[in-house]
Amino acid sequence: MNMKKLTLKVCVVSFPWKSYAPYKFLSDVLKILEPISDNVVLIDGNTSRINIPSKKVEVRDIGMSMHHLKNIKLRFHSAILWITKCVLVQFKTSLELIKAKKEVDVVIFYVAYPYYLLPLITAKTFRKKTVEVITRSKPNSSLSKILRLQDPLLFRLLDGISPESKELTRELCLEKYKNKLLPEGARFIDVSRYTVKKTLNERKNVVGFIGRLRKEKGVVEFVEAIPLVARENKDVEILIGGSGDLLGWVKEECKRIENGNNIKITITGFIKEEEFPNYLNEPKLLALPTQHAEGLPTVILEAMACGTPVLATPVGGIPDVIKDGETGFIMENNSPECIAKNIVRVLEYPDLDKVTKNARKLIEEKYTYKAAVERYRRIFKKLQ
Repeated sequence: MNMKKLTLKVCVVSFPWKSYAPYKFLSDVLKILEPISDNVVLIDGNTSRINIPSKKVEVRDIGMSMHHLKNIKLRFHSAILWITKCVLVQFKTSLELIKAKKEVDVVIFYVAYPYYLLPLITAKTFRKKTVEVITRSKPNSSLSKILRLQDPLLFRLLDGISPESKELTRELCLEKYKNKLLPEGARFIDVSRYTVKKTLNERKNVVGFIGRLRKEKGVVEFVEAIPLVARENKDVEILIGGSGDLLGWVKEECKRIENGNNIKITITGFIKEEEFPNYLNEPKLLALPTQHAEGLPTVILEAMACGTPVLATPVGGIPDVIKDGETGFIMENNSPECIAKNIVRVLEYPDLDKVTKNARKLIEEKYTYKAAVERYRRIFKKLQ
């Protein structure tokens, strides 16, 4: 692939989350940046989880790892300890930025929100261009709303704001920063791995939920919708994949539902990355009833690439890729009744195969590696 390099030295700053998902995203971003940058510096913790594309990428590990605050029991002393560690992470990240100042022209904050104010000030002090790639939507928890109070300061200091998807511009009211808005910072899907291995005609009547088993992802409402679906369609099977703090509850509740409704429910637990394409080729429908402050959920794009219809709530960047009856299906809310009604609707939809082909075409046109590199090239050009 012939790609003319820009004369930019890039630093990617991320927050050292304990969870694994951000490191898959970071690996993708590094692969995008590598061919269009002179060199790339990554500052983060848990860097052993990241796939480094070449020796051009220099890794600076701050040696720390952090849980989300909502995963910690909110006792006074534990909250104070967490806040102290959070400040220390930003301080150590800033020190690494200072050490790397001669190697950096642009600092990209990726999956670092909302804990990057001190590194941002440091980067601005040394006159570096700064960009946040927005991977979140409108906050829906009290903690998120409190942390969002710093957004006006962050956006004022940043040189560029790159929403992962266009819909996020509206959700976060970013129009007021239109002079700083950059092209979309969406990543890519490996369409050679995530591909159609089973046509819809070859699949059983399986409805899947694949993702983190957490309340904000809508897994509780999905499980509560299963008996309602079973009453309408006796041939449906359920697949639930993923891990999280609700895994135990999901297993117990699904066992009770199986016994009372004569429906087969498979619970896989954690799914390894290399097995993901196979699992996404099993369902005839993937449901994502999330109310989480999503950006553009990767699992939706991966399912679309695998020829699996997606039914999702219209949060974050989801409406940018899911058009009801065209590239997928939208449900009005994530109540169990609404989920069940729409699952039945989709399974009975007369032109389901056409929807999956449209979805795959969208992925091939907009979310390939080549398309992602071009997106980031445009981001850099607009910064210069």
